Amino acid sequence: MAAGRSNNKVEVIIMQGTELGRVERDGVGIGYEQVGQGAPALLFLPAWMITNSGLWAAQRDALSDQFRCLFYDARGSGRSDRPTEPERYQSTQLVADTIAVLDATGADRAVLVGNSLGGMVGYLTAALHPDRVAGLVLISATIDLTGDEHAPFVRAIATFDDDLPGVDGWARYNRHAWQRDYPGFARWFVDTALGEEATAEARQDGVRMALDTTPEVLAAGVTARSGQPAAEQAARLRATAGHINCPVLVIHGDRDAVVPPAWSAALAATLDTAVAPLPGAGHCPQVTRVAEVNGLISDFAASIET
Repeated sequence: MAAGRSNNKVEVIIMQGTELGRVERDGVGIGYEQVGQGAPALLFLPAWMITNSGLWAAQRDALSDQFRCLFYDARGSGRSDRPTEPERYQSTQLVADTIAVLDATGADRAVLVGNSLGGMVGYLTAALHPDRVAGLVLISATIDLTGDEHAPFVRAIATFDDDLPGVDGWARYNRHAWQRDYPGFARWFVDTALGEEATAEARQDGVRMALDTTPEVLAAGVTARSGQPAAEQAARLRATAGHINCPVLVIHGDRDAVVPPAWSAALAATLDTAVAPLPGAGHCPQVTRVAEVNGLISDFAASIET
């Protein structure tokens, strides 16, 4: 059946009060979930395809008592389809998936909550579709307005196709390294992203999700983001900021080993807001600092006029 504002094909089943759905857009199926009631609706965006909507399990459990909560698996992960063509992972495609999920669930507007790459998708969605975004929560977002060419994450993307001599650290973030030892990369990346304060269970869950996708899928996503100099991308993103007119909450841990905290500082200044700092937290504080992050999201969402 069709739902919302689009003609995308949508399939839905209801299980114990949870709506499990699948929307097909441009030949790619996106699996989503809807649970809870209350306004505003919260749409938790998927991060990089190395994980799935399970990244937000702690938010689902806590915040669905107060808000209508929507989640979906990024193309390339979870219950969604897994194309391997880089053009399928362009930012325009990821933004369109977000809108397709809003349409499929009948959510006219929502507060978008994004971590890492999900923060970038939320940022672009808010700029391109301001009528659909009531608020924006950006957690350790991969949004660089400074043109930082020296961040390890940026350098890793720039050398992704090079056959590097190293086998440790960010040298693992590499097409050839994934072909040689993808499980080793998955373990390293999960440990790096979660940081020292993550529990063994959280690390195990992260590796399990990482091994549920393939290096071919991840490589397609990296290729889709490569090729543009950091300074040019930063200029484009700064210009985009002028189109964002919703309230914004920026959250960042000072032990983030993936995205420099300075990126969020610049982002917050540009969007005329402040960073909610989490001392000692890593790249995914919604996993390691559940109570703090849930409190920040809840207070912010409750302040949004619906």
